[in-house]
Amino acid sequence: MGSTYSTDNDEPDTATNRCDGFAKREAQHLSTLRSLVLREQQRQKSEESRSFLPTIWRCSHLLSLNATLEEPSSSSIGTASDIEAHLVRHAPSELTFVRGRCQQFELLLAEFTALTKMNASLRNIFTNDDHQFLERVSTLLGMHGNHSHASLEFVCDAVCAGACSRGTIPAKDAIELCFETASVLNFIILREQSSGVPADDELVLVDVERRDISAEATMMNSMDNSLLEYAKSSRDNDNYFGGYTGDPGATAAGGTGTSAAAAASTIAKAGQVTMREFSEWQRKVVPDLLHCSLTKFLQALLFPPGRSPSHRQSPAPFPIVRSSQEITSPQTASKVREGGGRFIMPISSHVFGENTASTTSNRGTATSSSLLSPPLFAFASISIPKFGEKWYRIFAGEVDGWTFQSLEHSILGYEGPTLLVIQARNNSSSPDDNRNSNKNKTETVTLGAYAASKWEKKKRDFFGSSDCFLFQLQPTLRVLKSLPKMGTRGGHYMYFHSNTNTNTSNPSRKDDLALGLGFGGTVRSPRLFIDSRLEECKVSPQDTSFEEGNLGLPPPDDLFSSHTSSSSSTLRIDSLEIYAVGDEETIRRGFKAQYQHRDIADATLRNARTVDKAAFLGDMRNGVIESKAFAHRGQVD
Repeated sequence: MGSTYSTDNDEPDTATNRCDGFAKREAQHLSTLRSLVLREQQRQKSEESRSFLPTIWRCSHLLSLNATLEEPSSSSIGTASDIEAHLVRHAPSELTFVRGRCQQFELLLAEFTALTKMNASLRNIFTNDDHQFLERVSTLLGMHGNHSHASLEFVCDAVCAGACSRGTIPAKDAIELCFETASVLNFIILREQSSGVPADDELVLVDVERRDISAEATMMNSMDNSLLEYAKSSRDNDNYFGGYTGDPGATAAGGTGTSAAAAASTIAKAGQVTMREFSEWQRKVVPDLLHCSLTKFLQALLFPPGRSPSHRQSPAPFPIVRSSQEITSPQTASKVREGGGRFIMPISSHVFGENTASTTSNRGTATSSSLLSPPLFAFASISIPKFGEKWYRIFAGEVDGWTFQSLEHSILGYEGPTLLVIQARNNSSSPDDNRNSNKNKTETVTLGAYAASKWEKKKRDFFGSSDCFLFQLQPTLRVLKSLPKMGTRGGHYMYFHSNTNTNTSNPSRKDDLALGLGFGGTVRSPRLFIDSRLEECKVSPQDTSFEEGNLGLPPPDDLFSSHTSSSSSTLRIDSLEIYAVGDEETIRRGFKAQYQHRDIADATLRNARTVDKAAFLGDMRNGVIESKAFAHRGQVD
């Protein structure tokens, strides 16, 4: 069956049928929702105080379900209870499902408490007149107007309770609100994908899985560090632009005065940034941060599944980590299909955690975890379209083996973008620590690169495209994009060299090229380089192909230093994973090309092992191959 909240009867999406970017029926839904929510809030004044969010959630679901009935209740009905009374008679099972969703939503809000900060901001929007309400919602959903500015204003208003000090915003609180909003949205999306029309076994409330608070705090701190680092760098470089004037003697416009510098230092230490700084940081580092969290959440809140402004259910904005066996192994793919898409192969990642909630022994598959992995949230914030919805892990050192041959077999032939993720530690750590050690947590670094092109073997030079970029997730989130190629400078994107004798005129003479894979730099010293033993990762702060920035541990004594060290450093690799990323069609083509590549390689190997028996015997008779088998012929003659 289809979705419970289908809207196939909506009017055609034409300019004359639209209001503030919404189709006519959608605008009517929002206007009715606003009136109903305000009446509910008025009715609840004498009762125990209730959060504004659950009221909106409940009313939007009731209105959407009522609109699908052949005999909908009259629009003049005054309260949500009146609509429920009508639905009890005409759609009792669907109403039970809606009530279950409302209870589930309450459980989510109890777990992700940062969302309660949105109550006052939403109430301010709903108390506007009808035209202003539609205009504000339309802008927040990106239908028209300055969506980015409106979204940031909403977040600022929420975390500061409408009273941001001196035009600034607490960086960590804003990022935390975005993450928790995204976490609730992720749960909603996964539940919608797994349920559809209600069935008895789907009405059971699902407990929120145990959150990894430590992992969440690590990622939030990393994003907070990134924002504060950007703000400090802007002020240090006399780009101090905004919203904070400091004391009366400060020079706010240029930030060159002594008092302005002191004010900038104080505000950074307090974890405060201006809205302009937040906006510029988001544009440069995490352009989809607000879209994948606030915008998508508000869309799900106001338009239950099936009633999105785009007339179709939007794709999940957060990637799901999956095993490549779901595609490459027919047996595994069959098991996943048998589960109707609700089950996936369990895998564990040092960086992304567990991808499933509970195992299913009869098929060896499991249900997807409903928790949003903090690093996956960071990647979704960097780019939703670039990474796609499903990531298929094609290599993991702990699973496939810590050999360069295993890595080479996993990535060669796959014609599509890949994401290389490394978790490492400072090389000064004790040599007795093994890859599974939990020591030196304070020195853990998570970094990697996005490879936009397929990997190629036997190259003595760089390849790839300018879509490649370097990144660091921990301890400070950084995205280092490619630089424009200028003549012979730049263009050193991807590097892969696995044979020291490749293309040399004298096989006994070994070249001095770096043996391994990397990005940027030179063929003898790539900027990000993994050696052929898969033990060490060498990183440098700058080259001519990617933006300048530290990869690895920050310079000593100053976490927010905008200056980079000129020397390279070496990290010990604890975890190395490579994922096939992109849209479904790109991934399908990529694996298909790899099948063909491996078939050709296998055929070539078989041919090399096949000996022409007739030619072999002829060579023996003619003495080309020394043998005593035909020596008697000469003796007889």
